[in-house]
Amino acid sequence: MKKIFLILLAIMPFCITGQNIYDVYNVSTSYYQGTAKGMAMGMAIGAVGEDFSSLAINPAGVGLFRKPAFTFTPSILTTYTKSNLNGNLATDSKAKLSVNNFGCVGINRSGERIVTWAVGMNRTNNYNNSIFIDGHNDNNSLIDAYFAEIIANDIYDEKELEYYSPSYIYPLWETYLINFEDDGTLTTPVPTGGLRQLKGVNSWGGTNEWTVTSGINFGDKLFFGVSINMPYVYSKKITDYKEEFTINNRDYYWIQEEALATTGWGLNAKFGLIVYPARWLRLGASFHSPTMYNLTDSWRTETISHLDFVTKEHYVPTSYFSYSMMTPWRANGSLAFIFGNFGMITADYEYVDYGTILIADDAYDYSDYNKFMSQTFKPTMNLRLGTEWRYQNMCFRGGYSFYGSPYGIESNDFRRNALSCGFGYTQHFFTIDLAYVYTLQSHNYNLYSQYTNYYEEIAPDLIVNENTNIHSIVVSLKFKLY
Repeated sequence: MKKIFLILLAIMPFCITGQNIYDVYNVSTSYYQGTAKGMAMGMAIGAVGEDFSSLAINPAGVGLFRKPAFTFTPSILTTYTKSNLNGNLATDSKAKLSVNNFGCVGINRSGERIVTWAVGMNRTNNYNNSIFIDGHNDNNSLIDAYFAEIIANDIYDEKELEYYSPSYIYPLWETYLINFEDDGTLTTPVPTGGLRQLKGVNSWGGTNEWTVTSGINFGDKLFFGVSINMPYVYSKKITDYKEEFTINNRDYYWIQEEALATTGWGLNAKFGLIVYPARWLRLGASFHSPTMYNLTDSWRTETISHLDFVTKEHYVPTSYFSYSMMTPWRANGSLAFIFGNFGMITADYEYVDYGTILIADDAYDYSDYNKFMSQTFKPTMNLRLGTEWRYQNMCFRGGYSFYGSPYGIESNDFRRNALSCGFGYTQHFFTIDLAYVYTLQSHNYNLYSQYTNYYEEIAPDLIVNENTNIHSIVVSLKFKLY
């Protein structure tokens, strides 16, 4: 029992909440969801300015506004995910209407000095997705990995099991999926292999960053900006895992469902500069402080078994867990080559070290978990390229963006590549912009890894390869107020 208690102290916080290292990364990263102009140019607008979404990258961009303006940007995001489980292919898709940003910009003039301010919201991440996995396994079950965990931790009866894993493994005992025999052995009606394994993950939400930004224009040569930002996280994810099998021509199955929601506010500051060393060149630089979040997870599980025409259910009531998180700081460098009034070519470089993520709470010591994250996550870079060309009242745009893996620039896991294009039209005080963005992302993981750390003993080769295509259609409406 003492051994169980010590292990439980180490893993308790994220056993309670259902959080895993991917969820922590998801809250900490930024895939900027901006205006149609910014999205069409690959969000390479750190040195461009005069666009509300540029404030999420470089707050100095607010200083390039010449007139007060209001911006509103709805978008439609559609994801298609193809999953490959050892040669078994499955697909799923999801479409979602959301708001990328909205905000208002105002201008105050005092002689040659112009002070510009902005208030509004920019979306920095979108969590909407749907994943489906369907495969056949002749070698093992998730229950075999649970058995390995039970044995490794010297658990001999249901009372110790309830204390050790009240939400994942103990419900299997309650639903007759596992049993402790009198001689101490473990038994299950689920066969070792010959299973159909299915998994579905449905996720919603995003991160919306509310900003108050101010910038100073020094003679149209130097622009300085600072912003105070309050990002709000809302993430909800429902995961269903199912195993189906047949014994004596009877169909059996068991299901484990997990529902996890994360909400909370954060606070950060951003500082930026844009300079004009020449009429044909703009240079930009910005620094994003770490975001300090106060987050709350709500989490529940449900386990169902259907054996011999009898269905058993076990619910774990919703529990709540609050904690603090500090995300990485970011540094951005930007440039824009200006070709008169005809067009521009732009580039942004962003550095971020996900190994600096920290979790904290008064009730638990996260030092071991933070050390694990610092060893797992690595520094990486994001690169964005864009271009815009004008003809009369019209603009034509294109872009490319690369977001590196949190496991290091050499890794492909969670790496993103996006191609974009767009069009804009201005008539007097009104501008409408359209953009289309095509994004590719890949992710590899073990099918059992969400549920137990003992998957490598049972099924080290049970790898899921996920490839997600994201199609974004973005429309921005911009009104100059006079």
